[in-house]
Amino acid sequence: MGTAVGRRSGTLLLIIASAIWGCWSTGEKYALRGLPVMTMLGVTLAAAAALLWAVLLAKGHRRPTGRQLRTMALLGLLEPMIGYGAIGLGLTSIEAAQAALLSGTESCFVVALSALAARRLPTLRGVAGVLIATGGVAALGGAHPGARLAAGDLLVLLGSLSAAGSSVLAGRIVSNVEPLVVTAYQFAFGLVFTLPLVLWQWTSGAGIATPDARPGHWFVAAVVCGGGLAIAFLLFNHAIARIPVTVAGVVLNVIPLFGLATAMLALGEGVDRRQFLGAALILGGIFLFSERDLDETPPPGPGGPGRAAAVGDQR
Repeated sequence: MGTAVGRRSGTLLLIIASAIWGCWSTGEKYALRGLPVMTMLGVTLAAAAALLWAVLLAKGHRRPTGRQLRTMALLGLLEPMIGYGAIGLGLTSIEAAQAALLSGTESCFVVALSALAARRLPTLRGVAGVLIATGGVAALGGAHPGARLAAGDLLVLLGSLSAAGSSVLAGRIVSNVEPLVVTAYQFAFGLVFTLPLVLWQWTSGAGIATPDARPGHWFVAAVVCGGGLAIAFLLFNHAIARIPVTVAGVVLNVIPLFGLATAMLALGEGVDRRQFLGAALILGGIFLFSERDLDETPPPGPGGPGRAAAVGDQR
């Protein structure tokens, strides 16, 4: 009975975390209406890192080794610095709904990169899932004039690829480190790598904010995006110890649906037939992954490194 209750509570926590991650692109899109990309990224990472480190220091932890710190620095470079930064740049030219759907391809990148790293072929269902999801990306590209992927789409895909690479790397190198430790250091390093770009933006004439900036933009960047990311990771780290990895992988795959829903409800964005088709293909491709594909790869999603480490602890 206790195990069943633990699994149900773990699944509920994971659904809440997935909803928060899904809302992230919508919150970022709103904040970008008043803040430049680097300001938005810097504020988000500073808020997330502050909350994660507050919890980590209160809990206490063993200091990572030099090798582990170097690995975490690489993780912070891949994501959140490159991953979130690329998605933020993409959101300046595409809608949040489109970005949420494209970010769902991270699952496909994780499966493909894990297969390459392990020097093995994915299952036939895994190959079919990647191909179908690729068709979904092509359908989303058809939503633009000229029926091709725009620069914003490509930047979001780059962010998803970077996040997937970070997930695979973390799952193989720092799997023996507590997930909260990995996540806190990862965001701290990501913030350190981002600060020079923030200073460059501020001194190059772009300024700290646009003339249209309002207190609400700062609030969303810090509390909704930054605090939300930290809370989602904390919920995930608590939930992953209670449920099987395969269940976690399936639940996390609904993140794009939460992103699509919040973009439509909060920002009033519409979705045309091509986007519906693209969403169906991407999600269908993701859910085609077999149990073997899910078992041998870390659960995907925004900020994958922390989750990858959590999965590694279960093996």
